[in-house]
Amino acid sequence: DLRRLATRFPCVRTYSVAQGLEAVPEIAQQLGLKVYLGIWIGWVDNINRQQIDTAVRLSKQYPRAIKALVVGNEVLLRGEQKPAAMRAYFKEIKQRTQTPITYADVWEFWRHHRDLSQHVDFITVHILPYWENSPVATSHAGEHIQAVMQILQQEFEKPILIGETGWSSAGRQRYGAEPGLRNQAQYFQIFLDLAHTHQWQYNLIEAYDQPWKRVLEGTVGGYWGIFDVDGKAKFTLGAGFGRAK
Repeated sequence: DLRRLATRFPCVRTYSVAQGLEAVPEIAQQLGLKVYLGIWIGWVDNINRQQIDTAVRLSKQYPRAIKALVVGNEVLLRGEQKPAAMRAYFKEIKQRTQTPITYADVWEFWRHHRDLSQHVDFITVHILPYWENSPVATSHAGEHIQAVMQILQQEFEKPILIGETGWSSAGRQRYGAEPGLRNQAQYFQIFLDLAHTHQWQYNLIEAYDQPWKRVLEGTVGGYWGIFDVDGKAKFTLGAGFGRAK
């Protein structure tokens, strides 16, 4: 999987260092890939601590590969930790490693918890027009993303990484937001054109279709991949595609 990605992308993002994902930094370093290494933070502190210990160790072992540690993903959105607990995790990790750290959540939750930006090196936001409270169709997705980024850049001094953005190739329609292969390809082209024009830092979601997510999110959850489960590219885009940062 990583060899395939390395032919088109310079960097990957993970969400955990469990279930074999702790092997990613070593493989990525061999392939010349950079990694935003995820630390999964949930309800249980001792599991969180295992994740932190592993990620800190890997950050020291593979400093050429690991670009940053992503300490938690949508933890506040899920309500699994309070901001005070996240600040404590951030402080501990910064004391234990020189690797930059960030926290990832949907863009509205960053606005609700702006003080957290003081404890990370950059902020990682998720902008997913399909999943907005008022879903946005692909025809208006570009305007929506530009408006969100303008708000965030005005409100935050720290650098911003768009940690998740993408579109599903199958699933249920949410008002004007309709999944489908054509819409997925159109969305990526719209976004990449804007990202390169505005020099946004970004991560596309996601590399491969993940059928297990259909249990959590319905059919739509399993089809966000650029590649299908067999590693076949689902569409071809222009020259801008594959220059993700």
